[in-house]
Amino acid sequence: MHICRFTLKADAKTRPRVGLMEGDNIRDVTSVTEELPPLHWPIPPGDQFIANLGRLRPRMEAVASGAPVIPRSDVRLLSPVANPGKFICGVGNWPQHKAPLGMLGFLFKMTSAMAGEGEGVQLRWPDRVTVHEAELAWVIGRECVNVSAAEALDYVAGYTCALDMTLKEEKEFFTFCKSFDTYGVLGPCLVTTDQIPDPAELGYRFLVNGEFKHGRSFGELTAGPAQMVAFASTVMTLHPGDVIFSGTSEVGPVVPGDIMTIEIPRVGRMDVPVSLSPKARKV
Repeated sequence: MHICRFTLKADAKTRPRVGLMEGDNIRDVTSVTEELPPLHWPIPPGDQFIANLGRLRPRMEAVASGAPVIPRSDVRLLSPVANPGKFICGVGNWPQHKAPLGMLGFLFKMTSAMAGEGEGVQLRWPDRVTVHEAELAWVIGRECVNVSAAEALDYVAGYTCALDMTLKEEKEFFTFCKSFDTYGVLGPCLVTTDQIPDPAELGYRFLVNGEFKHGRSFGELTAGPAQMVAFASTVMTLHPGDVIFSGTSEVGPVVPGDIMTIEIPRVGRMDVPVSLSPKARKV
């Protein structure tokens, strides 16, 4: 199942919709969200759609079978996860890198940085360099703590393409530099784990303005999704909708007007524009 969130380009002010992506087409299954349990304060942690995904899947398939086809070109794709509780970013997670203290480490990104392909990356500090980080991300599907690597993938809901954008640091710490609005791009959809039993089989290609920049197999990761989920769960409780970023193999600068493309076969392709934010600081 390839789950996406979107608005129609012709009516972008409507509330976001949920769809199932079939190639370059989408079938609207938003009506299933009416079956989510009502929420009352205090709101439980986690994304409630992701938390109830197992229960909703049969209904989504039934609704999709009778839903009209919407061309992907007619929609503005949003992050497939609406309410992530945490963005956890792998660091030093490729053989050519050295993690802090020689061990697996994490950085963190504020979830307000979340964006989708249709929103693009909007540069807020145009006088500074922003770099791309093309990655795989996985989304937690069930609450977990202290899970083993052997069972960790049982707690994953699915996988998505990710761009972990980062302001090139000068005096600021990494978490600050990763947390600008639109610096956490996810999409085009969330591909459920039944479609990808072994994420180590996935690889990516990354291009800027159609020019190939780099590509690798995620099987090369120093710590794969199972190891990262297990390690993170020894430190913090993971909730449905939490997103873990693999870490990047290469970085490079982007400027307004660029189009970044990340392709992960079996997961999807995003063409993400870079623009100057209307909220950019004056220089």
